[in-house]
Amino acid sequence: MLQKIIRFVALFVIVVGGSYFVHHTIAYRVFSSKNINIINLSYLFNASFTFLFTTTIILLSNKYKDQIGFIFLVGSFVKTGIFLALIKVNNIEIDKNVFLDFFIPYGICLILEVYYVSKMLKSIK
Repeated sequence: MLQKIIRFVALFVIVVGGSYFVHHTIAYRVFSSKNINIINLSYLFNASFTFLFTTTIILLSNKYKDQIGFIFLVGSFVKTGIFLALIKVNNIEIDKNVFLDFFIPYGICLILEVYYVSKMLKSIK
């Protein structure tokens, strides 16, 4: 179990850290007038939720083998709901200028979650 968590953390740091660096650099250098705070908020939320959510699934995988898919679905809905609530509470308007700043980290973290959970489900027998 610990080995699965270490592999996930290594993959997580490489993928999310690398995408943040590339996204932040492009936004700062190419579009110098962009609000970097939106990118930071989006990466912080998505990365922290993905990290906690996926490590929880790894920890629960032995005890709840048959319910992992359902737990993943519920967690994805909760993540989307909390994210939309944060946007609403902070009065952030998502227009086409900042849509990608929110969607890129969400998409990267979602792909990482799906990849790792599906890989884990294949190994559970």
